[in-house]
Amino acid sequence: MSAESSFQGDYIRRTERFKALSTFDQFLRGVHRAFQQIPGGYVVGLAPLYAEIRRLSGARKADAAPAREESLTDLDAKLDAAAEQLRSADMSLSPSLTRRYFEKVRPSDERIPFYILRFYFSQLETDEDLLDKVDYLATVLAAGSPDPGASPVRSRNDIRELFERLLAESVWPSIDAEAVPEIVRAFDETAAQIAAARGFEELTGEGRLESLRNLKRQVSRGLVNPEILTAAASCNLAARGAFRRLYEKEERSLREVTRRIDEMEGRSAPGEIGDMVKLNRFRESRRELDRQVAEGTVRWRQLVEVQQAAADALRMLAGAEAARSEGVADLGDGDAVLEGEDDRFWGPCLRRILTAVAAGDTVKSVEGWRALTECKLEIWEAEAARRVISRMTLTKPDRVVLFAAALRVKAESETETIRRSVGAEISAELLREARATLRHASELDKTFAGFAAASSGEEAAKDVRRWTRTRLRLLHATSALWLGLDR
Repeated sequence: MSAESSFQGDYIRRTERFKALSTFDQFLRGVHRAFQQIPGGYVVGLAPLYAEIRRLSGARKADAAPAREESLTDLDAKLDAAAEQLRSADMSLSPSLTRRYFEKVRPSDERIPFYILRFYFSQLETDEDLLDKVDYLATVLAAGSPDPGASPVRSRNDIRELFERLLAESVWPSIDAEAVPEIVRAFDETAAQIAAARGFEELTGEGRLESLRNLKRQVSRGLVNPEILTAAASCNLAARGAFRRLYEKEERSLREVTRRIDEMEGRSAPGEIGDMVKLNRFRESRRELDRQVAEGTVRWRQLVEVQQAAADALRMLAGAEAARSEGVADLGDGDAVLEGEDDRFWGPCLRRILTAVAAGDTVKSVEGWRALTECKLEIWEAEAARRVISRMTLTKPDRVVLFAAALRVKAESETETIRRSVGAEISAELLREARATLRHASELDKTFAGFAAASSGEEAAKDVRRWTRTRLRLLHATSALWLGLDR
C-alpha cells in the first residue's frame, strides 16, 4: 500500500469520526432545547475541527509524510478532547430522554442513529445507561424508524450488514467467537417466546420481558459483535410488535373497565365507598397512561400499573355492590329456592360469582387474578350476573341460571376440598354445606325440567339449549360431589 493511499484511509477514518461527533453534538443540542437543560449550558466548539479537517483535505498532496502524520496526531488529540466533552454532557441525560427525543422528533435520516451509535461504540468506558441507549438506538436503526408503531422494513440479513459497517471502528473488546452462536440462539428463543405471548400476563407476569433485559445485561459486551447485535435488535423488534398487538387489545378492555368503574362509582351512595385511595390511584395511573399515549411513548410498566389499579378499584367497588346484593337471593316468584328463605346459604354462594364477574372479566390478566376464569361461567350466566350487578330486572329463567351457576361453582369447590382431604376426616361444616348444595341442586333441576317442558317452537330452542347446558353442568358438578361424599 502506498503512503498516499495509507494517508487517505487514515483521513477517511478521521472524517467518519468527526461525522459521529457532529451528529452527536446536534442530538445533544436538540435534547437541550426540547427537554432538559444540560448542566452548565451546552457549548462544544466543533467548527475549528471542521476547518482543520478541510485544511488537511487540501494539503494531502502538498505536505510531506511526516508533516501529515503530525497533523493527524494533532487532529486525534482534538477529536479525543471533543469526544470527552460530548460524553460528559451525555452522562447527565437518562436513556428515557434519548427515547423520548427520538419518539417525539422521529428523525427520518437513518444516519442520525447510525452516527450516534458510532460515537457510543468509540467509548472505552461504558455504564448501564450507555448500554440502554445503545440497545434502544440499535433497535431504531434496525427498524428503519423511531416510530414505535412502524413495522420493520429491513430483513435480518440487511440489519446484519448494516451493523457490520457500524461496528467496523468500534473500540469495545470483542467476545469469544465460540460463544456467539449460543448467545444468538438465546436471543432468538426469547424472541419466539415473546412473539407467542397471548396476553400481557404472559408477556410480563411470566418474566419474558425481564428475561430479555437480563440476557442483554449478561452479554452487554457481546453487542459489539454484528451477529449478536442483530439478534438483540431483532428480539427487541419482536417485543415491540408483541407490545403493540397486545396493547391494542388491552386498551379496549381498559376503556370498558373505566366505563364500568364510572358506573359502579355512580351507583354508590355518598360515603359508601370506603377506600377512595384505590379509586384515586386508578384515575391517576390512567391519566398518566393517556399522557403517554398522546406522546406516543406508552410503556408496558405503566399499562400494567393501570391494570393493577383497575383491578384493585373494581374489587373494592364489587365488594360494596356484592354486599348490597346479598339480598339478591330474594328474586323469586314462588319457588322456595329463589325466595331468599336461606340467604345465609345463597349470599356467599352468589357473592363469589358476582364479584368475579364485576372485577375479573376485563382485567383478568392483571397480577394473575383468575377468579372469573376459575368460575368457568357460560356467556349467558355471566350476562345474568352483570344484569344483577347493574340492578336490572331478570326473568325467572335468568334467575335460575344465575343460581345454578353459583351452586355449580360451590359444588366444584367442595368436591376439590374433599378430594384433597382423602384419608382425613371431613369436617362437620363441610359435610353440612355439601349436603345443602345437593338439596338445592335437586330443587333447581326440577325447575329446569319445568322450563323445558313449557317451552316450544324454534325461538325457544336456543334458550332450551342454554338451560340444558347449565343444568347438565350443575348435575355433573353435584354428581362428583355426591361421589366424593360417598367415598
